[in-house]
Parts: sequence; structure tokens; C-alpha cells
Amino acid sequence: MSTPFTNIYSRAINEFNDPFITSTYGNTITFFQTMFGYLNNCIPEFIIPEIIIPKLQDITSPSGQTELFNGDGINTNFILTTIPVTGSYFVYTVSGVVVTGTYNSGTNSVILDIAPAIGTNNVSIQWYYPGQFNQTLISREERILSMLWVVNWAEKEKNHLLDIRRLLNDTDFRLTAEAPTMNAKGNWYITMREEATAAMKQYSWSLYQQTLKTKYGLS
Repeated sequence: MSTPFTNIYSRAINEFNDPFITSTYGNTITFFQTMFGYLNNCIPEFIIPEIIIPKLQDITSPSGQTELFNGDGINTNFILTTIPVTGSYFVYTVSGVVVTGTYNSGTNSVILDIAPAIGTNNVSIQWYYPGQFNQTLISREERILSMLWVVNWAEKEKNHLLDIRRLLNDTDFRLTAEAPTMNAKGNWYITMREEATAAMKQYSWSLYQQTLKTKYGLS
């Protein structure tokens, strides 16, 4: 049984304390597209225990498509030329405004609730499949991945803050009010990295103990 990437995203979102991240989570497809890069970066970091590596490398990558249609003020049914992957998310817009509608897999078409006004390519239908691990991840593995995912985001945030510091040091300005925030985010990043590493080691040790119990028939 597969494990959707969205399982990791749902866990990791609770760790965030950043307005941009939490706001993009409300726009599902944008959030998935933005954050897959972080997940892709953190997967190679989950190397303890080693038996987890092949499991994490067996994935189905995200995919998606956006199709444009002309509105005529009457038609509400739009047949897609591509077939969305099962489990995809949809966003429908007319002239840039999000509208409601329903995807029918039987006809591979989208029925909008209201007929779009007359226009050229003013109807946009976007579908996006966020991807998955093709094997089942247990809760502990999902938790560690979500921690590593947040660490990857935090590392980028930390580097951004260091760039700000360097910029300020090269000028006559000092942003003293921001110093506590910078230090707090830096400390948070270090703590998250340490917690993720400790969680991997604990997981590896528990698997080793289980192996010994199985081998020697211990309870």
C-alpha cells in the first residue's frame, strides 16, 4: 500500500511558524508545488537505518497539467485532453478568479457550476497529483520525514537571515529589533536538526533490538 506525500505535508505543517507557509497551505496545489522541493531534498537525508533507503527511493513523482478553454456564456462542460492521475487535486478559474465545479472521471470532463463569460482562453482547468511513496511508511517513518522536511525549509530560512545580517553589516543601518527574531529562528533550526537526527538513531536502535529479540527468541 502506498503512502501519499500529503501525509508528510500534513504532519510538517504543524511545525511551521511562518505566515507565508501557513498561507500557501490554504491554496492546496500551490502549497504542494512549493514544498515538494523540500521533501525531495530531505529524502536523501533519511539514511539511518540504511534499510529505509530503498523504501524512500521507490516513489511516484508529482505531475499535473493546466488546460485553457474559451468561455461562451452558455457552456459549462469542458472535456480535458489529458487524463488526471487518480488522487489529483483540481483548481478551476475563469479570468483568474477561482470558481467551483466537478470533475467527472467517466467522461474526463469538468462541469463548472456557472457558465463562464465569453472570452478567449479565459477558462483554466488545472489538475495536480502530489506524488507518493509506493511502499507503506509507518507512522514513525512519516514523523522523521516531516521533521527533516521542516529542517530543510528552516535551513533556507536561516541562510536568508544570514544574508540579511551580511547586508546590514555592509551598511550604516542596524536592524536591532530583528536580532531576537533572527537568533530565535537560528536556535529553532539547530534544535530541529538535532531532534531529527536523534529520532533516526532511536529508530535504528529499536529496529536492532527487535532483530535481536527475533533472532534469539527474546520477549
